[in-house]
Amino acid sequence: MQFDIIHNRIGTNSEKWDSLQSLYGLQPSEAIPMWVADMDFQAPEAVTKAIRGMAEKGIYGYAREDDNYRQAICGWMARRHKWQVQPNALFSVHGIVNAIALSIQAFTKPGDGIIIFSPVYHAFSRVIEASGRRLIESPLVIDETGKYRMDLEATSHRLTGNERMVILCSPHNPGGRVWSSEELEQLAEFSERHNLVIISDEIHHDLVYGDFTHLPFEKAVPSSQSYLITLTSTTKTFNIAGMHTGNVIISDEKLRVKFKKTLSALAISPSSFGVAMTTAAYNGGEEWLDQLLIYLSKNKVLFEKRINQIGGLVSMPLEATYLCWVDYKAYNLSLSEYKHKIEAETKVAASYGEMFGNGGAGFLRFNIATPKKVLDSALTRLEAAFNRV
Repeated sequence: MQFDIIHNRIGTNSEKWDSLQSLYGLQPSEAIPMWVADMDFQAPEAVTKAIRGMAEKGIYGYAREDDNYRQAICGWMARRHKWQVQPNALFSVHGIVNAIALSIQAFTKPGDGIIIFSPVYHAFSRVIEASGRRLIESPLVIDETGKYRMDLEATSHRLTGNERMVILCSPHNPGGRVWSSEELEQLAEFSERHNLVIISDEIHHDLVYGDFTHLPFEKAVPSSQSYLITLTSTTKTFNIAGMHTGNVIISDEKLRVKFKKTLSALAISPSSFGVAMTTAAYNGGEEWLDQLLIYLSKNKVLFEKRINQIGGLVSMPLEATYLCWVDYKAYNLSLSEYKHKIEAETKVAASYGEMFGNGGAGFLRFNIATPKKVLDSALTRLEAAFNRV
């Protein structure tokens, strides 16, 4: 199987592998990186073929968002998510973090409050604060099933009136939640009541397991169109994050006008490689994705089973993404003690929970999108180290 092939990524200028020494003090030849969110799998052949075709022509000029590009995106949303997106609702930007930054510039002013549900993808807080906006963290709560829930009532009591935006990670990173229609409806009602623009980051929407189904926010709550911005991309789905291309989907014309002005002011234009790779992935990568989800599902089962068998570790039930969120608070280890007693011994590099904001301390995020043999080796190392502690 193609996903069982172990590719040597050392020396390829891979952030995931070639930053291990500088960030973790670990030699790449000895370590297993399970931190940054990209996969150790080759992209679909359709994507490689598209890049090969560009290379053979040898001309890399300016690109545009042509009809093929737009139809590829709209067709994917219709087939995979039963969501009808209009071609004129699409904007091409340089990745999802770029999309968030552009949305902040378009729809808020310096000093405005922006709400996030923490712990959550660390780029949210970084971009909010760098933009001179006020960060408001709404702590997620863990329910009786061990999964995250939003506490909108508690959040309401903390608002001052100058909040203008809420950013949702859907599915959630790092908790792996697939939000229900009821939860999305509640957030829409909350946002409408407090006059908030919703930014719905749906980059992991294709990576969902079992009986769970991702609901695009706009499909779940059609009435939210007038205050909703949806962000999607092929990057996580097809392991092509290095192309830095994302889609901003805005159905409301007034919001589109505002966003387009910001794109013009900051001179944002599409990447020729991004247009080609996105089109190729959506038109030719579907079978690859179906096989990937089968493989990741098996990795998920293996990881959760073996981690939960280690006394004191709890892996939050994973509904989506390939990022497992593990609670190690029962060990009463500080982060520095974890690094010294576990990480240095195992040479397994995970993402530290602290970087995901309020509620992240005492957690680790593990990327399981790697060949089973590599995952098995990492689990064996972790079992030995935690059992000794």
